[in-house]
Amino acid sequence: MMSMAQLSPCAEDDEEDTRSACSTMLAVRRLSAGERAPWWRARVLFGDRVSRSFVLIPSLYLAGAIVLGLLLPALDRGHGGKLLGIDAAEAQSILQAVAAGMIAFAGLVVSVAVLVVQFGAGQYSPRLVHVFRRDPVIKNAIGPFVAPGVYALVAAADIGGTTHDGPETLTVSVALALMVLALAALFRFIGRLLDLMRPRQLYARLAGQVQPALKSLYPSSSSRELERRPLRETPISAVVTHPRHGEVLAAVDRDRLVRAARRADAVIEVVPQIGSYVAEDEPILIVRGGRGIDEREARRALIFADGRSLLQDPSFAIRCIVDVVVRALSAAINDPTSAVEGLDALEGVLRPLGRRPLHSAAILDDDGTVRLVVPTPDWDGLLDLALTEIRWYGARTPQVTRRLAALLDGLEPSVAPARRGAIRRHRMLLEEHLASVYADPVERAFARTPDRLGIGGRPTTGAVAPGDR
Repeated sequence: MMSMAQLSPCAEDDEEDTRSACSTMLAVRRLSAGERAPWWRARVLFGDRVSRSFVLIPSLYLAGAIVLGLLLPALDRGHGGKLLGIDAAEAQSILQAVAAGMIAFAGLVVSVAVLVVQFGAGQYSPRLVHVFRRDPVIKNAIGPFVAPGVYALVAAADIGGTTHDGPETLTVSVALALMVLALAALFRFIGRLLDLMRPRQLYARLAGQVQPALKSLYPSSSSRELERRPLRETPISAVVTHPRHGEVLAAVDRDRLVRAARRADAVIEVVPQIGSYVAEDEPILIVRGGRGIDEREARRALIFADGRSLLQDPSFAIRCIVDVVVRALSAAINDPTSAVEGLDALEGVLRPLGRRPLHSAAILDDDGTVRLVVPTPDWDGLLDLALTEIRWYGARTPQVTRRLAALLDGLEPSVAPARRGAIRRHRMLLEEHLASVYADPVERAFARTPDRLGIGGRPTTGAVAPGDR
């Protein structure tokens, strides 16, 4: 079992001479307003499922098409004009042609989209499928592709079932307008697919998803809101296990767990880190002290999914960026320029991370008593995730090593002093890799020269620390 000290070591910005004295201390904070919001679980789950769903938004378009298909022929029967100079039989023929053509058109476009997604998953990473699923332009484009055909079918059936022989101007005009809308949606759809195939666009989207996940995982943005407090370990009173088949921990309802721990006068530790796989019957919660808790209620505070999510897992976005970079460095693709663009994105992610408090491990109740301990990734872990594999796979590519050296030089002065040791460690490991790969001193010197363009830019000499300006 993991103890509190193992789950949450001293905050990484402690001075070296005080680190040994606070080995049993945790950085604690109170719940933020967002974590106390009612219906937190329903809001999080509903929002995540809506963003991933390919059913809801197209279904709204279909419902609107059916309503229009029933309503407009009735309006035409009472107020039809003769702008198009067609009768009911001609209108029905036009609508049937629109229905047949648009249904075939929608099937073709969706097939092309599936092929593009399949290509992207193979070229970049299967974990990037969620980028396509969550894109609002793609989901809103599918509706206009299907809606004209459904509208035309419903309207044609309504016209065919009446003895009215007057003009159907409004009904046919709307069908033609929906066709034009579908073509406009097609152009935007193709443009978005092409944008999503560009590595820099993918990196930008993934990097943009880090900040919302960070705010959810570390709601306290100011270090002044955090305090360090020594915690006394108490005996384990209960161990809550995962009852279902293996899943991934996607999010934690901290407010629910704090309330459960307060009712039981206990401290609850979440064992798995968010984003990690949890097998059946594996411990997920450790309860220390107290009178025992409602295990069913406690389990409901942990949200599991069939894969990692960005709800409270900023490291998943970093993982996806690294996956694309590593795939670009493979022998099958051999695209170091895309890898350099990925390092640009990682630097944009790591700089604000290096200045942000990353230790929200323990959470207090309203009385100031620690009730919940949640394991969170620290600076060293996030930096290792971002750079280790790229260093291994890119050591033989000077363009990548030069950009990686520039990243380390620019990152070091921008972070807290206590975090610079991890950057120096990565610089030392890069030097060791280059020494093992390049026997020629000239080539080694070239590969180790910092260059923000990889190759072709001006060699950098390091950035200026904010305090030195």
